[in-house]
Amino acid sequence: MPFKTYLINKTNNRKFRLDGVLRSRRLPAKHKLCQKFRQYMVLRTDQLPPKVDLRPDMTPIEDQSQIGSCTANCLAGAYEYLTKKSNGMNIDVSRLFIYYNARIKGNYSESIEDSGCSMTDAIEALEELGTCLESIWPYDISNVNTRPSDQAFQKAKNHTINEALQIDIDLNEMKSCLAQGFPFGFGIQLFSSFDNASKTGVVPMPDPSDSSREAHGSHAMLAVGYSDQSKAFIVRNSWGEDWGDKGYCYIPYEYMTNPDFCFDAWTIRKLMNDDFGQENWCFDDSYNYCDDNHNNYSDDTNDSDHVIEKLDENNDTEGYNSNQDLWWNGNNHGDDNYDFSYQYQTDETNDYLINDTNYYDDRSQNNQDSYVNEDWNSDTNYSYPQNNQYRSERNYYDDFSDFN
Repeated sequence: MPFKTYLINKTNNRKFRLDGVLRSRRLPAKHKLCQKFRQYMVLRTDQLPPKVDLRPDMTPIEDQSQIGSCTANCLAGAYEYLTKKSNGMNIDVSRLFIYYNARIKGNYSESIEDSGCSMTDAIEALEELGTCLESIWPYDISNVNTRPSDQAFQKAKNHTINEALQIDIDLNEMKSCLAQGFPFGFGIQLFSSFDNASKTGVVPMPDPSDSSREAHGSHAMLAVGYSDQSKAFIVRNSWGEDWGDKGYCYIPYEYMTNPDFCFDAWTIRKLMNDDFGQENWCFDDSYNYCDDNHNNYSDDTNDSDHVIEKLDENNDTEGYNSNQDLWWNGNNHGDDNYDFSYQYQTDETNDYLINDTNYYDDRSQNNQDSYVNEDWNSDTNYSYPQNNQYRSERNYYDDFSDFN
């Protein structure tokens, strides 16, 4: 797959990988992974707070670099959030482990390629195989197509997700999910104007002519809040802390609730009884993220400064790969022998209408799931005192060989 899609800023030669999220062609096969979030909504529209901000409980922003792992980055952020809410610890899970297994699950080609993955396949991979710490299977993009180690699979099997809930592309449903304490991942069509958010995080609405252009790309991100004053969702990106507002951006309600642009919105749960209350509700919503940044989209850029292009990674004549310390070279994995022994079973009945009409029974689900893990599901105190002992990742991993 030599041609890959990038959002390119021609003023500084920075480029960001797109098309890492593929539209799901099916729902997950297991019922517990394809329930509708609306069955779990507990708030009426008039009960929603004016603002929700989950950022204080998120782990540090990460950078996917030049590979199409945005879906894995997105779900890794959600998983780390759930873990932090459960035990107060900052952990760093392996994004490459999730990305590799999602592509094996998707069976997109005879040999594994850096071609992106769907939300469905990544969710099923997390439920079936789990994830390990990034210290066990590091984010070395030269290993993007390499099967993780046996140790990684062994460590991951006890750290899975329990459920996934599908969220309609609907403003109140999206806001309700966040108000109930759950970030949600989603795919979105991006246009060259998205690069305007690189300095302030303020994402403009696409120009009407943008949707008719062939040059656009898809990207997966994680919604972690909203602001009615700003009329925007607060979104975690995976392009590093120096992008946007410390790695976050603000996407207009109108943009994200347009099904022509936004798709495949999902939230995950680790425990059957996840309940995070109202601690991230904000009733002071006086700050407008979209206005108070004093962003002027035409101050130092014009439309030709940022473009979306498909580039041949083997024939870079424009210099866009320069100064990319982690640029992935396909030759690094050319001799890898792929092991498909972890191939998934895909013969389960899967029908959108059947899945949508199945009524979910917590009691029956509790009886049939063997998810409960003693070292994860202890009684939780949701005041979440922060453990100052683990201010650095190095100290954390010195004291803990696993998540426990």
